[in-house]
Amino acid sequence: MEYVFNADNLSKSYGKFKALDGLNMSVEKGSIYGFVGKNGAGKTTLIRLLCGLQRPTGGSFELFGTSNEGNSLSLERRRLGAVVESPAVYKDMTARDNLIQQHLILGLPDFKEVDELLNIVGLADTGRKKVRNFSLGMKQRLGIAIALCGHPDLVILDEPTNGLDPQGIIEIRELILKLNRERGITFIISSHILDELSRLATHYGFIDKGHIVREMSAEELRKECRKAVRMTVSDTGILAKIMEEKNIEYKIIDDTHADVYTELNFSDIAAAFASANCNIITMEEHDESLEAFYLSLVGGGEHA
Repeated sequence: MEYVFNADNLSKSYGKFKALDGLNMSVEKGSIYGFVGKNGAGKTTLIRLLCGLQRPTGGSFELFGTSNEGNSLSLERRRLGAVVESPAVYKDMTARDNLIQQHLILGLPDFKEVDELLNIVGLADTGRKKVRNFSLGMKQRLGIAIALCGHPDLVILDEPTNGLDPQGIIEIRELILKLNRERGITFIISSHILDELSRLATHYGFIDKGHIVREMSAEELRKECRKAVRMTVSDTGILAKIMEEKNIEYKIIDDTHADVYTELNFSDIAAAFASANCNIITMEEHDESLEAFYLSLVGGGEHA
């Protein structure tokens, strides 16, 4: 397995406050990595470390196999594009002039790809319109175009659909999927719109209080969030025995709750539980969303 980013026990402190606390994280090449966490969980701090805007106070990380403790990381960061917090654009310039300016900043030899980038993000027909007159969605797409200058292998997007209307969200989603599919670009996407993220991500990292609570693939998440019958019973130990005897897949939640992953014949199940002297208190369909799953990992609160 090839990874574009690895973090090993990474820490970042501001005085006594630990923004990152022993964080371990791996982003597979070619993936769309959904980075999920509440306000203050450490998402933006990690992005800033990755982009070279800040330095860690402990631990280490590798970008494209190069350690942050070496001297050549700045070269590897040329393979990185990012839109952090909000697109950094020149509002009195056109979209085309913004891309030319970014090429000059990066020291790129020519502007041959500028028109191609404008076309890719759907801004080819903006002509001499100044960015200050762009819609929020147009500014977001321009920010992504700027991040694409120099053909990066990894693009980091911080809340790319924040504040967009439904059409704008769809446009950004389709753009990310197209770039991942056709150019093989790896994405790290920090987002609090969890249901939208589930339409994009191939992998997830759930962060809370500065460390990764869990990493998983989209397939693993689908299995965790699939439809089930949530049963409340007087004894899940007896439930487990009955399900094993009937070769029915199940998951114990706690002493009185379990998820059963099949359609149940209530009469048969009720008879089996009655003979085992176990009461069925409730049975209801249960389909856990990405947001519900995240809350089960780290508890409630505002997302970001």
